[in-house]
Amino acid sequence: MVWLVLALVAIGLLLAAIAWRRDVVRRRFTSFVTGDPTRGAQLFQQRGCQHCHAIYGEGGRIGPSLSSTLEHKQTIDDLVAAMWNHAPAMWERMDAEKLPRPQLDEKDVSDLLAFLYVTRYLDEPGSPMAGRKVFTERGCSQCHGVNGQGPKIGPDLTSVGADTPITWTQTMWNHAPQMEVRMRSMKVAWPRFEGSEMNDLLAYVRSVSTAVRREYKLLPADADRGHAIFEAKGCAQCHSVDGTPGAAPTLGPGSRAPTTIVQFAAAMWNHSPEMWRVMQGRNIPRPTFEAGEMADLIAYLYSIRYFDPPGSAQKGRALFGARGCAGCHGAGAEGSGLAPALRVRGRSYSSITLATVVWQHGPEMRKNAAQLGKSWPTLQAGDIADLTAFLNVTGKDAE
Repeated sequence: MVWLVLALVAIGLLLAAIAWRRDVVRRRFTSFVTGDPTRGAQLFQQRGCQHCHAIYGEGGRIGPSLSSTLEHKQTIDDLVAAMWNHAPAMWERMDAEKLPRPQLDEKDVSDLLAFLYVTRYLDEPGSPMAGRKVFTERGCSQCHGVNGQGPKIGPDLTSVGADTPITWTQTMWNHAPQMEVRMRSMKVAWPRFEGSEMNDLLAYVRSVSTAVRREYKLLPADADRGHAIFEAKGCAQCHSVDGTPGAAPTLGPGSRAPTTIVQFAAAMWNHSPEMWRVMQGRNIPRPTFEAGEMADLIAYLYSIRYFDPPGSAQKGRALFGARGCAGCHGAGAEGSGLAPALRVRGRSYSSITLATVVWQHGPEMRKNAAQLGKSWPTLQAGDIADLTAFLNVTGKDAE
């Protein structure tokens, strides 16, 4: 399937980022993915998930598309919260369709979530026809010809490499300075790309390009190298990754930075003139990216956004009560006659643990809650990190 092939192309990039951050995250009470996205893609088919859910337009329409609707989710915790909130409707539909509920253990859930996380950084396929319109309306056709026809100011599109969204991002960035100088001389406004226009333009370029495709040339990426590039190329002089205000938007966890790789390319392009002026004012040379440098940089930026900030055990305890969990599991998650203890010495929790629990025991939990006149609790962004922090502490630290 097309979406499966596309997903596998991106897996190497994210695997490097995941491995790079794992040791750091182990030292915090927050969640991280230990799963295998490749196996997750296989499970998505084998366990029948595609019967209800589509990826990149392929699959069922019963449930939401898992590539487009998760576009603005930032972390694994957010994916788990979305799964938790959606679970009751999913179980009802499966019962109505008489579909068996697939059995998933913690490794299965981990692999599936790793796959879903990776797919977010690809993009819904663009439309070559719409891209051709963008090519004309944004003025690209004033400089670039196609198949030897048209202007020869810029490269002919048939020679432009667009192997992957990563190579496209690198090409667009490196091309921007020459284009800005040319457009100034032509007194033409800098084109901006909104919505899916960059996706469509990339689809059009790929449809006419005859350049050799090397889909895996830039993989796997290395987040450590990306960190070094972020510093060496001067990115860190304007962009923070820890939320500290700077001359440019922060790129760390919780930021509103673009979610997917092509959106990242569009944002870099749209803000290129402004970034260049700031860099000139600070005497920062405008960097170019060669070989696999853009892939490494993106791996680094995505790795630091992959995880939620550490949760608060105190907030988690309050949430545990406010969401109704304490009504069955006890105020301190010590257990009661209605439900077992959750906070037990020697037991640790992550977002994967919670996702596995809700999948395996959720229907029974929902039935018991309904008998007690309680509704299914909903979780907001950040709740997962706080709840796991609470469940992972013992003794006085939990008070």
